[in-house]
Amino acid sequence: MEFHYDVVIAGAGPAGLACAQTLQTRAPHLRVLLLEAGRTFRRRPCPVDRGLRCTGCGGVCNVISGFGGSIHYGDGAKLSLLPSGRRLITHFGEETAQSLCAEAYAWLTSGLPQPPALAGEGLSERAVSSFSDFGLSIREYPVAVVGERDLERIIETCHDGLRAECLHMSELTDAQPHRDGGMTVTVRTHHGVKEVHAGHVVLATGRRGVTATTALLRRLGVPMTPPDLSVGVRFEMDARLLAEIGTEHPDLKISQRDTAVTHKVKTFCFCGGPNGGRLKFTHYHDAFGPAVITLDGHETTDRLPSSRPLAANFGLLCQVQGRGNATQAQESFLSTYRKLADGRPFTQTLGSFLDRSSQTRPWPELEASLPYQPSVLDLVTGPVHELFTPEEHASLTAGLDRVLGSILKHADQAVSVRELAEQVLVVAPEIEFVWEQPALDAGCQVPDLPVYVVGDAAGIAQGIVQGAMMGTAAARTIAAEELAAPAGADR
Repeated sequence: MEFHYDVVIAGAGPAGLACAQTLQTRAPHLRVLLLEAGRTFRRRPCPVDRGLRCTGCGGVCNVISGFGGSIHYGDGAKLSLLPSGRRLITHFGEETAQSLCAEAYAWLTSGLPQPPALAGEGLSERAVSSFSDFGLSIREYPVAVVGERDLERIIETCHDGLRAECLHMSELTDAQPHRDGGMTVTVRTHHGVKEVHAGHVVLATGRRGVTATTALLRRLGVPMTPPDLSVGVRFEMDARLLAEIGTEHPDLKISQRDTAVTHKVKTFCFCGGPNGGRLKFTHYHDAFGPAVITLDGHETTDRLPSSRPLAANFGLLCQVQGRGNATQAQESFLSTYRKLADGRPFTQTLGSFLDRSSQTRPWPELEASLPYQPSVLDLVTGPVHELFTPEEHASLTAGLDRVLGSILKHADQAVSVRELAEQVLVVAPEIEFVWEQPALDAGCQVPDLPVYVVGDAAGIAQGIVQGAMMGTAAARTIAAEELAAPAGADR
């Protein structure tokens, strides 16, 4: 059978682009179609970045589609190497995982004038002891901070020389086995709906496809494991408070040394280097029913302070508690969010959050009182604490005491967490690990079908390098299969 395309890749983030580039290198004869639901990478302005209101941008969020989920052209980013994303070591095996990591990192950084500096390992004794005193260990692994201009270079390089046919504003909506082999793929474009035949389908749909991809895989009969949902908040504060530890470990992640501790938490997307970081909005439109916007955070290197110091932030997450199974927990959390804030990010002071106090000041008044410049202005105040069950709130507050207490001790800040009650914003919601995990082999292929799931959509590990690793693995498998096919065999 003559397929229209040997490979159709859904999603032009790091996983999809890595897959396309690897296929181009290993099997240049293959015909590849790359679908991207969003606009071209240079046409993704975000009004929130300019202090304006999130509007959803006409149905395709400019920071949820395209390169790296919430990372887009104009942002900074972090490139974390193994053992960050350590579940990929289990999935691929140590040797293959290290090979994929090295190849992905080399590809991502190939367009930079010089390799970025790596931090996150060989931490100072002061860092180790400061966290140890609070019962925490810092997870050490190499991480590079990539500034806004360097990330632009990376994205440009990922697209340069790409020979795959690339369709923007085009979304894979269905894929079904074709009677003669391969898959029949349904694609929705701004010109209408069309079908193409594909020998292989690679789903690199990331955040944009968080529910649609799960629904597709279920229609195909792929076994799925429910997500291990985590919920939380982001704490924003004066960047100077986080700069010391952010310099030593830009992607600070911690482990509780006491495995019997009741209130376990995890830090997420730490944005606290010398230039701080900014909050990012991710607009999910109708992916979870009525529209919701969730948070992410990104470190920056190029921002200039105004009359007030810059802000920094980090996420703190706990597992959902007291909400039933994964489906019930997600609906419980999001329905409460819609009730409290109409599905849009909201904030309260740290003091009000700790005390579970519903007394709030209007956002303009609170914003003007802060000793730093908040990174976003599209916020309202409200009872963030009511978003969480008592068990979840207890986990987050106890976890904050340990994490922020460690950070302040490391920085020799003569201030307690409680003394920052009116100087730290608690912004909600952060929700992660919402992807169901499909059954995949070491080539990222689902059982019995020429379908591959890579990047965030696979539900194994998040991150730019980690997504590129999985895209590369799928491409290696496809290329090997195609090159091993007998001469003259139909493709």
